[in-house]
Formats: sequence, structure tokens, C-alpha cells
Amino acid sequence: MTGAYPRKRLKSDVRIDFPGHLNGFASDVVAMAEDAAADDEGRWCCRDIDFVAEVTSRETARNDYGPKKDAYALAGVPVYLVVDPHLGQCHLFTDPECGTYRLHPAIAFGDPVDLTRTVVGLTLDTADFSRE
Repeated sequence: MTGAYPRKRLKSDVRIDFPGHLNGFASDVVAMAEDAAADDEGRWCCRDIDFVAEVTSRETARNDYGPKKDAYALAGVPVYLVVDPHLGQCHLFTDPECGTYRLHPAIAFGDPVDLTRTVVGLTLDTADFSRE
């Protein structure tokens, strides 16, 4: 990874509620905004998310590319990255508007994921990502 993201802002497998019915997700990796804070019950707000990454499997792909993507876009999560070991690709979604993301071309494992023009502000090295 080129650039830095403070570890205290990264969360993994922490339930966050998103807009919609039954949209409480424990995402694989979540990067919270700098000023994000959990509420009195220890819950994080979806509006405080800068970035979500999901690593798909054959069992979760439909959910990661479907309901989760839609819920993240509806919540206004600025950057959503799907890491797909089955395809050996990353799929980058940005700029949510009216519940829909802008999709970028697929990024093959081994190529960098350039997030420098996003709120994340770094480049993700995928050289060591492995295929299923």
C-alpha cells in the first residue's frame, strides 16, 4: 500500500447498519472518516465510512456485488472495492449518486488500485493477492 491510513480508523467484521430492510452488514474492511466515533452503544454510523472492501467467495459474491453494493451506494459510501479471488480482479465503485455507483474498469491482481483521487488517498498494491 502506498500512502498511509491510520490503523485506528480501520475496522473489520464490525456490524454497521445501512439504509434498507435487513441491511446490517459486518464488512470485511471498513475505513472510517477521521472524525468518526462510535455512539453510546458502541455502534458506528454508515455516514462516517470512507471506504469498504469486500473479499468475495463463491458463496458471498452475489451478496457483495448485489445487495451490499446497493446498500453502500444508498448510504453514500464514497469508495467500495470488491476483491474477487475467483476472477483474479478487483472491482472499484466510486462516486455514489442516487443509490448508484460509478463503475471503473476491472483491475487485474498484480496491478495497483489507484485510490489517490478518492477520499482514501492512497494506492493499493495487489501484487500479493492470490487467486482461488
